[in-house]
Amino acid sequence: MSEEITETEREKIDEFLSKHITSDEDKSLEDFGVEISDEQELSEEESIEKVVEQTRNIYDRGTGYLGLSLSFILAVEQLSEVDPWIRTSHSDLDWEDDILPRYEKKGEDYRTESNIDTLTLRQGDTEAGLRSKINAIGTFFHQTMNRTNFPNSPGHYTGNWEDYIGLLESCFALSQSGRREAAERIIEFGLTDLESKDYPRRDPPFSQPFLEVLKNYERSHDNEMGGLAYQALVYGYVKTEWPHLSLRASSVRTGSARQHRFGDIDGYHGPDLMISVEVKDRDITEDNVDSELGTMMKLAEKSTALSIAICREVSEDAREILEDAGVKVMTDKDLTIQLRAWDYHKQDLALQGMVHFLEHVEENPTATRRLLQFVKEIDEENSALEHLDEDT
Repeated sequence: MSEEITETEREKIDEFLSKHITSDEDKSLEDFGVEISDEQELSEEESIEKVVEQTRNIYDRGTGYLGLSLSFILAVEQLSEVDPWIRTSHSDLDWEDDILPRYEKKGEDYRTESNIDTLTLRQGDTEAGLRSKINAIGTFFHQTMNRTNFPNSPGHYTGNWEDYIGLLESCFALSQSGRREAAERIIEFGLTDLESKDYPRRDPPFSQPFLEVLKNYERSHDNEMGGLAYQALVYGYVKTEWPHLSLRASSVRTGSARQHRFGDIDGYHGPDLMISVEVKDRDITEDNVDSELGTMMKLAEKSTALSIAICREVSEDAREILEDAGVKVMTDKDLTIQLRAWDYHKQDLALQGMVHFLEHVEENPTATRRLLQFVKEIDEENSALEHLDEDT
């Protein structure tokens, strides 16, 4: 056993081989009328090592030939399920004299039209082919063992199987236990030679600061106007989602009409109004949808701008009314789903937009400080914390 193979990898190897190499514990070889010869009592170590060495030699010609060797072993093992003769070890087996006559279907050459680039051996109704085996081996190396540099062109290697009949004969000569040991050594050889793909990791992992604000930040405070925190959050979201637009927004203390705005946050491209966003930190139902968002529905009906209502929650009836009027609806749940797909830097950009709104639009340093104190708990390296007084 190679010391470079981890215990977890050995468990995965064992699990894979157990699916393909099993023993019939309920029957002995004598139950099948098989006579045990003196040669079967001899150690198979040399025969096992011969298979491994032959595999190493052809591996030098291409890493995919390791898969061909293993597919030989698994194909032979499949035949042993119905033919006890090859559950025990043999010596000096010959392809033309011993193997082919036993496993070639009578009256049918193994080089059939569908079999031209691979090999399929038959015993009764059982067909053991190389292609399915090498596909399973490739999946094992790629997905289970994370060796993504294992070749992805099995047909190239199974198509050359006739060049390696000597190796196939050696696989037939092994007993069931010998084939399992040989397969294990071959897999370990491949794993130690093929580099595992390293996945980028960061310890500790990147936080999701803006998502944390959405989910856990307390939105009401004695020193803040109602709805301030939510409007600041939505401003940060809109600024990040539509970075190409110029935004107009004002303090929650100022109505949109006085500022000649259409919604709480309007986005322009040059002189053109592109989006208008109304922010409601409350539940919108069929009963209050008109009073809360009636103006937004009129805008959607009369304007070509994208009208958006971002609300804490919207009932199904109210959502239907708004969407029928042309208003795009987003709730906390919708935002949560979207933010989960944002990387740290995009979330941080939205967070900085929220800080900007509190500090320069609302002009409420107390609200800014409260937000930064929350950020310190979830993202202690955040650059915005440079503006947080250490004594607060």
